[in-house]
Amino acid sequence: MEFTNQQKLILTLLTDIHAKLQISNSVDPDFIRRAVNEGQGWALAWKYPGLFEESDDDPEDVRYVADVLEMWSALEDSFNALNMEGRGQLAAAADPFGNDVKFPGFDGNNESQLLAIAQIFVSDLERWSEFSGRINNSHMRTTDGYKRMLAVFDEIRTNKLHNHDYNLFGVEELAQVLNGRRHPSNMN
Repeated sequence: MEFTNQQKLILTLLTDIHAKLQISNSVDPDFIRRAVNEGQGWALAWKYPGLFEESDDDPEDVRYVADVLEMWSALEDSFNALNMEGRGQLAAAADPFGNDVKFPGFDGNNESQLLAIAQIFVSDLERWSEFSGRINNSHMRTTDGYKRMLAVFDEIRTNKLHNHDYNLFGVEELAQVLNGRRHPSNMN
């Protein structure tokens, strides 16, 4: 959802009035102002779904970040469920990515829009709360690696669901996804 400059002005004035009147049990005027002024209008429909017609018109970056957060959530849950032996096997099978499986974030310089979307999802929309306080600047580009990981992750998840296997990912599956992060020129 994009806004014209005139709509941004009107929404800013309305949120100022709303905040000044201290209206409670309604919308969050600060969130609305930030979302509109920062070009993150998509977040309004996520925060207030009853106010907007249902639509699958999320920008591509929003869908991508949601997919990345969903993938890393499953990876971290699966890693945390491993015993010490499993963690050792994963560390060997997916070196260096399997040593400590934690979402590294997005690059603040080259992927700042993705980083902002992730922060909105976690902080404002309270989605993927396990990442609260951990939406970090990775200080390196992540998109190519995450896209390779997502391709592997989606294939494994689809097969698991097709086979009615709702268990967490095992060591081999985790290693496959994590190794997807590796650039193809660095494959052995």
